[in-house]
Amino acid sequence: MLPIQALEKYFGYKSFRLGQKEIIDAILQGNNVLAILPTGAGKSICYQIPSLISDHFSIVISPLIALMKDQVDSLNNPMQNGEDSAAFINSTMSFYKAEEVLQNISYGKIKLLYVAPERLENITFAERIKKLNPSYLFVDEAHCISEWGHNFRPSYRKILDFINYTGIKNISAFTATATPEVIQDIILQLNLKSPKVYVKGFKRDNLNLNLIITRKKKEKCFELISRFKTPAIIYTSSRRSAEEVSEFLTFKRISCGYYHAGLAHEERKKIQEDFLNDKIPIIAATNAFGMGIDKKDIRLIVHYNIPGSIENYYQEIGRAGRDGKESFAFLLYDDSDINIHNYFLSNSHPDKRIILGVYNAICDYNKIAEGIQPESEIIINPEYISAYVKKNINKGLLYSTLKILETAGYLKTISEFDNISSFQFTTEKDKLKEFVKNSSNKNLKEVILLLLRIYGSSIFSDEVQLFLKDLASKAGLQEFDLDESLIILDNLGIGKYKKPVSKNSVLLTAPRINAERLNIDYKRINESYLNLQKKIDKMVGYVFTNECRFKYILKYFGENVENYSCNKCDNCAGEKNISSESTEYLKEIILRTLHKTGPLSDPVLISILKGSAKPDKYHKLETFGSCSNFQRNDLKTVTHILLSRNLIKRKNSNNKKFELDEEGLNYLKKINIIEKNEVSLTDYESDIELFNTLKEIRTKASKKFMQTGYLICPDEVLREIVNKKPSSEYELLSINGFNQRMFNKIGKEFLEGIENFNNNQLKGTNNSKLKKEFREVPQNIKETYTLLKKGYPLNSIASLRNLSEAVISMQIETIIEYEPEISITNLISEENVYKINSEIAKGFTDLKDLKKRLPEEISYPLIRIAVAKHKFTSGSYSLRYQYRQ
Repeated sequence: MLPIQALEKYFGYKSFRLGQKEIIDAILQGNNVLAILPTGAGKSICYQIPSLISDHFSIVISPLIALMKDQVDSLNNPMQNGEDSAAFINSTMSFYKAEEVLQNISYGKIKLLYVAPERLENITFAERIKKLNPSYLFVDEAHCISEWGHNFRPSYRKILDFINYTGIKNISAFTATATPEVIQDIILQLNLKSPKVYVKGFKRDNLNLNLIITRKKKEKCFELISRFKTPAIIYTSSRRSAEEVSEFLTFKRISCGYYHAGLAHEERKKIQEDFLNDKIPIIAATNAFGMGIDKKDIRLIVHYNIPGSIENYYQEIGRAGRDGKESFAFLLYDDSDINIHNYFLSNSHPDKRIILGVYNAICDYNKIAEGIQPESEIIINPEYISAYVKKNINKGLLYSTLKILETAGYLKTISEFDNISSFQFTTEKDKLKEFVKNSSNKNLKEVILLLLRIYGSSIFSDEVQLFLKDLASKAGLQEFDLDESLIILDNLGIGKYKKPVSKNSVLLTAPRINAERLNIDYKRINESYLNLQKKIDKMVGYVFTNECRFKYILKYFGENVENYSCNKCDNCAGEKNISSESTEYLKEIILRTLHKTGPLSDPVLISILKGSAKPDKYHKLETFGSCSNFQRNDLKTVTHILLSRNLIKRKNSNNKKFELDEEGLNYLKKINIIEKNEVSLTDYESDIELFNTLKEIRTKASKKFMQTGYLICPDEVLREIVNKKPSSEYELLSINGFNQRMFNKIGKEFLEGIENFNNNQLKGTNNSKLKKEFREVPQNIKETYTLLKKGYPLNSIASLRNLSEAVISMQIETIIEYEPEISITNLISEENVYKINSEIAKGFTDLKDLKKRLPEEISYPLIRIAVAKHKFTSGSYSLRYQYRQ
């Protein structure tokens, strides 16, 4: 059968989508393939068709039971092909059912077998698969194999062991989202030989991306649904939020269900089917909902909270508009959303103290001495562990810690799959037959016969896993009665009945050792933390970006889209919160500030820029208060843009402070911002010459007054003096820590030393007086001065500083007073300066009089600047213009 024939027979389509045929042909030709196709691009068909038309069966590794079931049900739909061609084996199935599936494969009835990666670790299963000789092995959701992917699952790392054991040669991997580094990691972890890599179809021309910053999220959901209609999915970061949104919309008379992993399997299945069949138009759900859901007419995706990564976000918005019609995606953002992700992140990456504490607590609770390794599983008592560690160890943090200890080889967590009862007959078959014949216990007879009927002779040679609820139903017994019967058979020596010690238990895989000797890869834990933090930062960067939102996503996935614009997102539509000019200005201000101060937390950085930071040490910064007229959200927006562009970085894994990254340092060098006369707050000794000069003066004073230099003037005060370079008694006494007693002993000598130093530094220049005076210009004017020196026109300076041109002109008037020679050619044309000076020469100096006598286009602010220039240059400036005319 040809691929195109299989496409029509099994799926009802007459043509392939973009990239599908190319990928299918590569697989059929025996190539290893890695395909990155976005959600809705039809990647499942790319591995289903080669499986359906091959001579043998194929294995599909899939991470979710629901996803397996959806695809199997779709392939086995009698309306499509009239026969079962796919099956799955997972932990919810009985031994009998799983065995039936494997038998059907051997008979050639099944072409696709879906399994979870955990199943591959079972050596018995691996041996059966090896004998059945599969044609292909396909790894779905392949990003799970990479620690740098967004849903890393350690069990995926066992796939290569399974491949090597079974000898399968034709390996292909599929995922909807993968960055370039994840693509390389997938190839490495699966040992793909010369793979053909396909990255297709990430652009979605029918999808409109939008961001709304709001705290009234429920109301906004109602508004969006009223505008953009249904079907719709509202993604939340917690189960509670999903339920609350559903309740709110229901109260508003909008039919809305909710879906999360806390619901019973049957309930989740019912809700999912109702949504697919249009019985429920809206689903409020955690990200547990949606994988493998093939509903083509979803018109609206709302993210109630920010997702943890671009990968997750793209996968979820990709469920809208699969029919090609116009669809919308809205992300509702609030700063508190980040706290949720930071909470999840810290819970999944415990520190050394917690890891060692949990290990000791488990061993101590079960009274296990060093050097001892118990044979059976031991109990986990969460309350005892929390008390031992002196910290509330919630389920997420405990699970993460146990997984780290398991990876290091010290224990094995007892999963739900492992935590199942088992039974094996230990008596001979003839004796068992005699027992059944003579026993008067009806329940025991029923249980024995049921076990023999389901498991056959294998129950005599191996332990079989029992699903008590299922068995009790088949035997017509209560689960308690079945358990009691099995205990009796064990006590009589007829069988061996094993039941879990506890729902919360682990098995030590090595003798207990001193916790300090635990060999834990803390470096890997930290790298994982920083990687996930980077993904969160990139997602926040998406929130605050001013560029095309789809362009931002495409660049993240490694596509070259320099000139791309979707022309649909809120940014492309001109709904930006802050202009690109202001963004560039604030970028420079933030980088300059971090260069001066070193690492700062977000709130402290903003308080410096707004001029509200209380510590005196920040008040001397040139950028202090420079952004007082900008909104806090504007400053926060640009900070996160810098973070997403790698111009700044987080100092370490505590997630608290930002600092300059190498790219940011290079940027400041490129625009010549890092100047020699800038003194860092964290490096007062940068001016070695003056510091040593003042120390010599202090040494002489200490001999004179027979006191130590520290008592005369402490080093920290001396460094502050070096930084501020006071020129008067008042300025010197204004320095924190320098008092009148100190001044009486050494003050005049310090001022003289500083004056001599300044004279030497400024020797050979004609404006030393002006430079000295400029240091006293008020802080709120210095940013205007900087922009003026860079040649910005008046309207741009006003825009960047969020002030009116009138206010800026007053600031420039003050600047000209301190530095008369500063150029104003970018503010006002030579022709207009000439016109103004001509009127001044006639005796008109009042602004109102000048305005009446000058052309309409010469504004009051321009007149004020020209008058100031004329006044403080004693007319020399005006004469130059007259001469040029």
